[in-house]
Amino acid sequence: MMFVMVYIGGLIIFISLILWGIQNGKLRIFFQTHPLIPKILILGYIIFAGCFVFPIQSERFPLNVPRIYRLISSYGVIALALTAILGEGKGVIVYIVTFLLTAIGMGCRYFLEFGEVSNTYNFTLLNIISYLVIVPIGTTVAYQWLVKMLKKR
Repeated sequence: MMFVMVYIGGLIIFISLILWGIQNGKLRIFFQTHPLIPKILILGYIIFAGCFVFPIQSERFPLNVPRIYRLISSYGVIALALTAILGEGKGVIVYIVTFLLTAIGMGCRYFLEFGEVSNTYNFTLLNIISYLVIVPIGTTVAYQWLVKMLKKR
């Protein structure tokens, strides 16, 4: 119970600091003076999503709306961030980066659950291939669509 209270308190403080930084414009100035930090954060988030959003479905956990929402929202945010960081015309880079870092995240998930029964139904050939095909292509398509929508503005 104490851990939950500390976690919620820390989360409230973190969100308050972010909102304060946005309101004052200091967060934008910080990211402009340190342009490598957003890139590191988004690359780390791709690995995180590859680890914790995988698999799309498994024997024990069938495909459902919350899983689809988690997949689309996670990689949609990644596509949006890559659009802001990379700009237009970088679809191939988006695909390659998403593929490689998602595979690294999946490897982290495998070693995190090494020796557990969950690896037998999570890491099937169909789950691995489908995730490594759907996610990078979907992220790249979302990136291309976002670039086109931002060009219209």
